[in-house]
Amino acid sequence: MIRNYSRTFHWGRLVSALLLATLLAPAAQAQAPLPDSLKPTPGVYRHALRLDVGGILARNLASSGLGNSGILMPLLLGYERQLRPRLSANAEVLVNGGSPEERAWGLAAQGRYYYYQGRQTGLVGLYAAPTLSYRGIQQESGYGPEVVRRKLGGVGVLLGAQLPLGAQRRFLLDVSGGLMSWTRIGQDKIQNYRRGGGYYEEETYYENGSVFDGRISLGYRF
Repeated sequence: MIRNYSRTFHWGRLVSALLLATLLAPAAQAQAPLPDSLKPTPGVYRHALRLDVGGILARNLASSGLGNSGILMPLLLGYERQLRPRLSANAEVLVNGGSPEERAWGLAAQGRYYYYQGRQTGLVGLYAAPTLSYRGIQQESGYGPEVVRRKLGGVGVLLGAQLPLGAQRRFLLDVSGGLMSWTRIGQDKIQNYRRGGGYYEEETYYENGSVFDGRISLGYRF
């Protein structure tokens, strides 16, 4: 009997080639770069919420150093919205600020320009922030029962850095510092005023020329 070895060899080579191609196909697909259209795009975050934790710590340390008891909880909340790639608008609300003798609350409007972001985008980087602020002050007199209510307006500039945290880079650390100048708005309102007893006018912390203002905040962008 004569066997056709050439035909058998031909089919053997074809089967071997198919098996080899099947084994190498997954590896080739894993190494091949994805088209740009299929690559995951980084998240675009145009909003951020922040809480100033540095102010809480600083106020309590200062109060403790002066021998005062109790815990102060000044809450400074901020909301930021991106307007352009490097420009944003920021609004802040202060509740229960100041010291036990000088309570403060208020609002602030801030524009931020991110002058250096590196390869990052979306409310992160080094920034300069012109700021307009309003403060309402309730001050207890150290020389009598009077309680003074005063309104102040402030203007200044803060320099800072906002950095992303976490695996998804949604959390933020915001650190800033600068100078603010304050002036009185309108007339003081005095409670418990003693007629004929005189009144000693005390200046608030803000009314000492240009004063330092800063933030150490934790935030979340979305």
